[in-house]
Amino acid sequence: MRPYLTVIYDSFHEAFVSRVLYILLLALTLVLLAIAPLGYETKRMVTLHRMSIRDVPSFVNELRQQNSAEGESPGKRIVTLAGGPLKELVSAQESAKFSGQQVNDVVDGLNEVLTRKEFFSEAAWKDVKLGEETKVLLKQGPEKLKGDDLTYFNRLLMRDAYPVYLGNVPAEQLYLTYPLMWQPLPLPITQDMFSMTVKYVLTAFIDVFVGMFAIFVAILVTAPIMPRTFEPGAIDLLLSKPISRSLLILAKYLGGCAFVLLSVTYFLVGLWLIVGWRFDVWSNALLLCIPVFLFQFAIYYCVSVLAGVMWRNSIVSIVVTVLFFYACFGIGFLKTSIFEPFIVNPTRLVRLVETEEGLVGVTQVGQFVQWNETLRTWEVVLQSERRGPEQFAMQSILIGPIYNEPTQSMMYLQQPTSGGGRRRGGSSTSFLTAKWSGNWVAEAGPNPPTGASWILQDANDNVLVVSSAGVFLYEGDGTQKKTKFLGFDIPLGGNNAFKRIGPDKGVPYFPPFAAAIDPASDRLLVENQGTLYLLERDAKKGYIVATEAKRESEGETAVGLTGKVAVVADAHGHIELRDAKTLQVQKSFRPAGDTPPSSLETSRDGKYIAVLFHDGALWLYDVEAGEGSRIDSDASAIAFDEDNLIFADNKTRVQVRSLASGESIQTYWPDSDWWRFTYDWIIEPIYYVFPKPGELNNLLKYLVTDESTSSFQGPQSTGDLREVRMADNIVMPVVHNLIFICVMLGVTCFYVSRLDL
Repeated sequence: MRPYLTVIYDSFHEAFVSRVLYILLLALTLVLLAIAPLGYETKRMVTLHRMSIRDVPSFVNELRQQNSAEGESPGKRIVTLAGGPLKELVSAQESAKFSGQQVNDVVDGLNEVLTRKEFFSEAAWKDVKLGEETKVLLKQGPEKLKGDDLTYFNRLLMRDAYPVYLGNVPAEQLYLTYPLMWQPLPLPITQDMFSMTVKYVLTAFIDVFVGMFAIFVAILVTAPIMPRTFEPGAIDLLLSKPISRSLLILAKYLGGCAFVLLSVTYFLVGLWLIVGWRFDVWSNALLLCIPVFLFQFAIYYCVSVLAGVMWRNSIVSIVVTVLFFYACFGIGFLKTSIFEPFIVNPTRLVRLVETEEGLVGVTQVGQFVQWNETLRTWEVVLQSERRGPEQFAMQSILIGPIYNEPTQSMMYLQQPTSGGGRRRGGSSTSFLTAKWSGNWVAEAGPNPPTGASWILQDANDNVLVVSSAGVFLYEGDGTQKKTKFLGFDIPLGGNNAFKRIGPDKGVPYFPPFAAAIDPASDRLLVENQGTLYLLERDAKKGYIVATEAKRESEGETAVGLTGKVAVVADAHGHIELRDAKTLQVQKSFRPAGDTPPSSLETSRDGKYIAVLFHDGALWLYDVEAGEGSRIDSDASAIAFDEDNLIFADNKTRVQVRSLASGESIQTYWPDSDWWRFTYDWIIEPIYYVFPKPGELNNLLKYLVTDESTSSFQGPQSTGDLREVRMADNIVMPVVHNLIFICVMLGVTCFYVSRLDL
């Protein structure tokens, strides 16, 4: 054993005395010193900005209604004290869209009002429920407040008066600091998002800087180790000892990994200390990235070792390793950047709905398709207006569609996940309908209530929309209706086709919240910021809160409701079955690990629950039997009809599964075109067997952020679980790369054992 330890020690020594090692360590030190002054600070949020107001046109319309009404109101106080531009907008006719300059005029006008001492009036706020912080400042006396304290107090008053539009504005503003270089830069994130944002930035930074730069330098330094082993004199001295050739090669291989171990450990430990010290984010998982980068280097180095043994030339070893890198990159690029975004994903079904005209699906890019049995293909029957960047995914969350039998039309909401409309503070959701006339024809509906996030149907086929202000009944007759919320008229948009039917408690709901209906009883289940609300329908009062329960954790969820159980699936893959009346937890499951759910559906009779996860896992739970099972691993859309579960898998195939027997009774499977055939039978098999060193960045991201999926919207993601996400494969790249290393080292050892030295 001692001779092999000596070989490993010599390799370590060779790495220590290398000039390149110290040059690299110097470069890494300079990088650490450059980022060490970075820091952050928090300041109290005393003003409003463009993203502070949800749905600016509806907010201005609310001010218009309050200003024209009799008596004192917050809206009348704002208009009275506002400057000319805001007054002109309030006096103008109602508009569904505002320009960027008009939004600026609204924000500037509100910020001007926030500085006025005379803003508060007891008569104006007599019907407004004040927050605890507002009450504390009110007791101190508004007349005693000055400067930022006065502005902050007025902002709280404005928030309490308009919780639907301003209720989710954070109390603090984060700033990025760099001493002696620039003024503090405001960050477009909240304190709750700060830690996760830092981890995402860390992951991207170390993946590029360490995963590419440091490993490439390590390949250059370690390439000569194996050729030098076979130089005359060196190999004779080694083989003069009673050692195995294969174990000698493995010892040299392990010793060669010393270089990247030293440099990566030095850099990541330094980065861990800086991030913890300057940003208060002590991510111990960052240290787990050290063996990951060592493993990534080992993949490339085993190729370099084989080339060094065969040609005994360091230049050839480097060239072969670089060619191997480009081969891995090329096959991965073809699959993930060419075929999947432009060939596979545009046809991937993400929504299914049964209509009288047949089964309708919605693809990942927003196309409505319908099955054509004659041509055995999915035909485009309706084009969504919102398309994703480069057709990767829809630029909006498509909510629904539902099929309303009385009107024989599909109805759905489109909620932008990013883009100019949201940045300008415009109406964030649109309501659309589609009717059959030989083809599906889309029509723009009335503007839905602010924060509309769910569209549901009750037992009588009435259409309900759940928004930030509560539950609304879609009447669709265009009549003007007024409704009260917290003492003020709610702007219902367009031709006022939505009638508010409660509740008065628990609102406003802040997107992304979750909602579901039990069609048998018309009860609703709403999850908002960690609290569950069970809503029951009263003939006179509309929906009222019957039961309220606090969850142990917060975060995005998907919910479902039946006569016996309420279902809550959180973003970490946990599924809770709760009593349908008391909302107490009865059972919990985690059938797909920590992968978040994308949708949750319940059968019409309440006997079955289906949960679809972003990695394609489909879990079906039998409520009466009390058992659940995983029935598919590549699903992308689910729906129930009377007696069957309908789900899409293999991107475009749809299966109809009998709930009673569990057997597939019908399959819609389109014929593959040439491009899809190439992907299924050439690109996919090659990619599967090929090593995947580049995909270890998924493991890095998982270790640092604890996230196993990535939204196509990137930093602009709202966190809504219904966004199209890409599931990161964590285990498969590790297994395939480990097999590749073993095979390459086995071939190298076999080759050396056959050499005549």
